[in-house]
Amino acid sequence: MSLINVTVNILVILGSYLLGSISLIYLVGKLKYRVDIRTQGSGNVGGANAMRLFGKKLGIVGGLFDVLKGTAAIYIAGMIAPNYLDPTGFFSSADNIIAAAGLFVVLGHCFSAFLKFSGGKGGATTAGIAFALDPFSFLIIVGFWLLIVGTTRFTSLGNLLSIVLLPFLFEFTEIGSAYVIVGYLLIALIFYTHRANMGRLLQKNERKLGQKEIVEQVNP
Repeated sequence: MSLINVTVNILVILGSYLLGSISLIYLVGKLKYRVDIRTQGSGNVGGANAMRLFGKKLGIVGGLFDVLKGTAAIYIAGMIAPNYLDPTGFFSSADNIIAAAGLFVVLGHCFSAFLKFSGGKGGATTAGIAFALDPFSFLIIVGFWLLIVGTTRFTSLGNLLSIVLLPFLFEFTEIGSAYVIVGYLLIALIFYTHRANMGRLLQKNERKLGQKEIVEQVNP
């Protein structure tokens, strides 16, 4: 086992977590609107809540930023990991390292080191991972998400139903068992982060996409 190789790969995975921890929506909310988005609306730092509170522009830009975090984590890991493989063990496979980076960037988004381990729900960042790993799976997932959200206007329902497709699409495209395993782990994670949404969906009082909410600004 090479200490350098192990160290580099651990840093890649931890770096993915820190990348996922960056929230553009939170930063803009604090700097421009003097609002902690975690205290208003659904309390989520994702694009849907930003759209309700701050408008479509920040919701869309913030959502795209969250997608790009997932894509960037995969690409960065893909560039570094193959050059620092161990002869045996977990770090002997670039797929293992890249898949772990994908999982940890979503964990960073959901449990941000910069936001006292609060964060978003993980849907957009997971979509970014799918785009980097397999564009075909990404298109299927996004198309299904658009269908669900377009007909119901519940982004949470779109996230919950579309994430279930991920590991099966990865199996179908045969991109590697490490990614299939991470796909199943992401199902568990996203269902966990959406537990309150599932309760509201069952009670028929879930917030809809585009539903406006009053922002309570804090005086400087």
